[in-house]
Amino acid sequence: MEKDFIDKIICGDSEELINTLPENFVNLIITSPPYFGCRVYGNETLGREENPLEYVEHIIKITTKLKRILHPNGSFYLNIGDVYFGSKGFSRNAGTWERKTDGHYKSHKIVKQDGKYLQHKQLLMLPERIAIGMQNEGWVLRNKIIWEKPNPIPSHSPDRRYPVYETIFHFVKSKKYFFDLKIAKELKNHRDVFKCGIEPFKEHHATFPINLITPLILTTSKENDIIFDPFMGAGTTAVASIQNNRRFIGFEINEQFCKEANERIKNQK
Repeated sequence: MEKDFIDKIICGDSEELINTLPENFVNLIITSPPYFGCRVYGNETLGREENPLEYVEHIIKITTKLKRILHPNGSFYLNIGDVYFGSKGFSRNAGTWERKTDGHYKSHKIVKQDGKYLQHKQLLMLPERIAIGMQNEGWVLRNKIIWEKPNPIPSHSPDRRYPVYETIFHFVKSKKYFFDLKIAKELKNHRDVFKCGIEPFKEHHATFPINLITPLILTTSKENDIIFDPFMGAGTTAVASIQNNRRFIGFEINEQFCKEANERIKNQK
């Protein structure tokens, strides 16, 4: 039943749960899937592929499922971060440079260098490869949004500039869709560069900031529309939906995150 999903964060594998949602059911999708070779959130396989191109294919497979459940006048905001080949879990992250999250990388197998695309120090261009793959699947790319972070995670590389932004792609599945430019201008959210700081929540250090999500909801959905986040994490998309009189659906594979997110939204009702 449709009501079994609305205004709930459900713990489980989103790739399986998406299949249970009706066609054209949700009005807006906002999400940030696990990045390639980064943190482990549960028993997921997404982001743990040996080859980064396999990760690209995996994301595109999921977005094809999302296209089925998105309403024709809806939008899809996809936040994807890039990585450098060989940058996670290597011995140079020991001692002074060791990160709290280094344990996430030690069991991660990665394909060997080929001296071309796959070589150390190489920025993999994963967001762009995913976007092009989605275009080939029929998605229409309306904006490539730059999310600039005033407080990015520190970078210790001495031979390149510090990365301070991530990409958010605005996709639609039909050429007529809902978008309120007037509200965007009122919110000063009408340009394709957003400046918004990171806001960690408890043990989840890769959360969406409320101030990043709220303008997307207000400009690209109407009251009582259904907002969907298949990788809900700390529950920020749900919180922003509640605060702005929208319904929501969330899937999350990590049981602890699921519990914390459900506790968080209780305080919003």
